Amino acid sequence: MFDTYAEIFAQRGAAYHRAMAECPRARDAEFLAVLEPLAGMAGAPLCDLPSGGGYLAEHLPPGMRYVGVDPSDDFIDACPPGLDRIKADITNVPLADGSVDCIVSLASLHHEPDLAAVFREMRRLLSDGGRAVIADAADNAPVAVFLNGFVNEHNPMGHEGHFLDGRAGALLRDAGFSIMEDRLVPMPWQFDSLTEAGAFCRQLFWMPELSADEVADAMDREIGFEVVGGRPHLRWELRRIVCDAV
Repeated sequence: MFDTYAEIFAQRGAAYHRAMAECPRARDAEFLAVLEPLAGMAGAPLCDLPSGGGYLAEHLPPGMRYVGVDPSDDFIDACPPGLDRIKADITNVPLADGSVDCIVSLASLHHEPDLAAVFREMRRLLSDGGRAVIADAADNAPVAVFLNGFVNEHNPMGHEGHFLDGRAGALLRDAGFSIMEDRLVPMPWQFDSLTEAGAFCRQLFWMPELSADEVADAMDREIGFEVVGGRPHLRWELRRIVCDAV
């Protein structure tokens, strides 16, 4: 079993990126949802921590400067040419204190066993009054149950995420943040068909022994789809915490 984000995506970062490349619009609602609390900060430098393949960058408002930080070679290599990116552990980022005004961390911290260390590093990187937006599955919510249940059973590496629970707020306050918002936000994943949805999650969560249809059946059973305009939308929902550096 691999315990940290760096260890996990050293092994399956390439499969994750293939899924994103094949369905680049599937998670648009998710990226827009984590940027929405940063409206009005268009000229501010933003750190995407960890960044994966830099998928958030194309959704930034005009003028917002982007730097992605990720420990995975596969993800750093997958970033679009010219995108500012740094290969580093997310608890030890080679940027100066107070060097960014915004931080986004999307759907990744459940792979980090020491949230307190991550939050302290975020606070170090942020300027006073800067803003962090953290979004991940809420503990025991359908998304978390799917990942730690079905995905854990069928991913050869397993999946034992440490999802956002009642301790998250206290850890953020201890790190020097004031919490402005903490709520569940719908961020539906959109597909052209159920088979496409299953193929996407089969690669994203690395379940190579299953067919796309088997994965789609599990997604429908455990999370659920809504048909909108003839297209299946997966009822993806994350806990979004918006906090300011104090």
